Amino acid sequence: MLTISSLNQYYGSSHTLRDVSLKVAEGACTVVLGRNGVGKTTLLKCLVGLLPVKAGEIALDGHTITRTPSHRRVAAGLGYVPQGREIFPLLSVDENLRIGAYAGERSESRNGRQFSFADVFHTFPVLKTMRGRIAGNLSGGQQQQLAIGRALLTNPKLLILDEPTEGIQPSIVMEIEAVIRSLKGSLSILLVEQFFDFAQAVADDYVVLVRGQVVSSGRGDQMEANNVRSLISV
Repeated sequence: MLTISSLNQYYGSSHTLRDVSLKVAEGACTVVLGRNGVGKTTLLKCLVGLLPVKAGEIALDGHTITRTPSHRRVAAGLGYVPQGREIFPLLSVDENLRIGAYAGERSESRNGRQFSFADVFHTFPVLKTMRGRIAGNLSGGQQQQLAIGRALLTNPKLLILDEPTEGIQPSIVMEIEAVIRSLKGSLSILLVEQFFDFAQAVADDYVVLVRGQVVSSGRGDQMEANNVRSLISV
């Protein structure tokens, strides 16, 4: 579904991504792990078009999108849940979701699963009970659920999640894990994460970044054997 080949990116003279390559198989979850500051979020911003790529190639479902504008990448099937969630705090839950649905109506991604409001409310029942509430008044965990629901309504082929467990209470983390498990098979997932146990629980494949380079990769069930925990521990 997704192929990133020899991606390079710079901040000024700092070489932040160094020949990064990875793949996400159709219907599978690939997890990108690493400590703070190794380039994980930079990688995702390059993927969704928020940062230009210095060198390398990004292909979605066999089509090169390396120079494609962000809004066209969404239409092509990228759904993005950024670090910090970035919901619209002054809009209601319902209005936040409608923004995702508006993008989904214009999506060119029609060969995968189509998500409706009913699907989102089934996945995150709390959002249905809070449809009229101002999104900025939700808890951190509820905002994360809203951000994921909004991304699903864009009808993505590939759902991109940037540290969805950050600052979230354990009960919500467990719910998000269950949601990721349920989504695998119907769409592909690229997950950036620091929490080893959560990553291991959902990963079909993994990649570890250190100083902007891939230092380890493999199947999710090999993470413990390959000593991935030591590569991401502080």
